[in-house]
Amino acid sequence: MSIAPITRLAAEPRPAVAEPRPVTFTFGEVLSALNPLHHLPLVGTIYRAATGETIPPVLRVIGGGVFGGPLGMLSAAVMAAIDEFRNMPDRPHYPASIAMERQGDGG
Repeated sequence: MSIAPITRLAAEPRPAVAEPRPVTFTFGEVLSALNPLHHLPLVGTIYRAATGETIPPVLRVIGGGVFGGPLGMLSAAVMAAIDEFRNMPDRPHYPASIAMERQGDGG
């Protein structure tokens, strides 16, 4: 059994690190984020779908903390993360890839 030396492992190239997106807010976005309908559980999702309004994820988390306390902030962070993942253009579509594999197997 051979163990690679530590110096060799450290010399391997690292994958590219994701760059954070710059966060900028307009006055209108901040004003819109003050609307408590954005931060109520379930009501906020329905309100945003009905009106087409969106607020940045950071403001959703801050508003969740202001209107719902620590539990509201936590739930807003989870929902913002889910929405961000759902709206990523290059994310893999797992259910579609599973369905394609099943069709290729003949069953």
